[in-house]
Amino acid sequence: MFSETRQNAKPENVTYYFRTMPLQGPESGITWKDYQISTPTFQLTSIEKPDFSPFLVHMTGRNELISILKGDNAPNGVIIKEESGYLKSVIPTFDGNHKYYNSPVVCFTESPLFAIDFFRYRSFRRWQLDQQFGIGFAKHNLIKENDVRPVVYLDSETNSALLRLCNKIESGDLKITDKEHKTVDFSQSLAKIKPLLFPLLEDKSSQGFMWEREWRYSSPEGMIFPHSAIKVICCPRNERQEIEEILKDYLQNIQIVESWKEYDDVVEFLKRRRPEILDLDGIQKIGDLAILQKLKINNEQTFNTLEAYYSVFKETVTQLEGRSITDTLNDIAKTSRILNERITKLELEEEKRIELEKVKNTGNKVLQKGG
Repeated sequence: MFSETRQNAKPENVTYYFRTMPLQGPESGITWKDYQISTPTFQLTSIEKPDFSPFLVHMTGRNELISILKGDNAPNGVIIKEESGYLKSVIPTFDGNHKYYNSPVVCFTESPLFAIDFFRYRSFRRWQLDQQFGIGFAKHNLIKENDVRPVVYLDSETNSALLRLCNKIESGDLKITDKEHKTVDFSQSLAKIKPLLFPLLEDKSSQGFMWEREWRYSSPEGMIFPHSAIKVICCPRNERQEIEEILKDYLQNIQIVESWKEYDDVVEFLKRRRPEILDLDGIQKIGDLAILQKLKINNEQTFNTLEAYYSVFKETVTQLEGRSITDTLNDIAKTSRILNERITKLELEEEKRIELEKVKNTGNKVLQKGG
């Protein structure tokens, strides 16, 4: 952490090309496109929106992680292929209302990684199970490939009524008919909704579990996943070697940390935008103004997003992290300056070309008249 005397101090040996400039109103004359965050919703990171994460994380204890990765926890009859793991489905229970639930699900949280350890402080059960470890997947992949969906929180009375409705239709005790007295089958739709239901518990002193920001995969068989789908793992130091032996060739695309707070959001954000972070020498070889303008916008968006993040969190990052961020901002700002210089040069060259073309055309017309 920054000490009180260092909170506003600049790291040594850093040249500040950038300026602190939050997004101003439309009357300021700025270009909104330079600040636009256009990342698809399911891929938003904590850099772009601090309460968001591009991951869905399944939390577990230190002893269960190896079993999950190996698939040793799969029940008899479930076949786990090589280089695959397994997450077991369980039926959610709460405050004696378990009789309404009979949908086995795999649970995930979309909480930002730096905030996940809150769970152990909030829930005695999670602390008792030592759930400071876990495995994270790309949110957009689980949505697309596994139909993982967010929990639907309803007030407790509505939630109970809807669950009873689902159960009656599922059991055949209730049938819905239209005006012509023909049975309308809603069973498939309700079968998709029911596993996602959870009460708000607004009348309880603890005010429920919305803090979990839970998503669910609904299947009694559990979820089989390829090791290639893993994006981040939090594990104890003494298990890291065994985990690395299990994951082998997939390690290059997985970040392994010993605590969720170790995950480097800035590095991963820049990795994702790597195609947009340019080689300075390469800029001088680009002769297409449209390409340069697009690169400039992307570079400005990267800069402004990262700067906005740092302006909020600069007092809570370490001095080393702060120096890394400011160095990165300086590099990106320098790239913008070089892009601007290259664009200006090409624009001037284009203006000269047009002028010469005009002069040439004027001279040809004079010669034609003289002839």
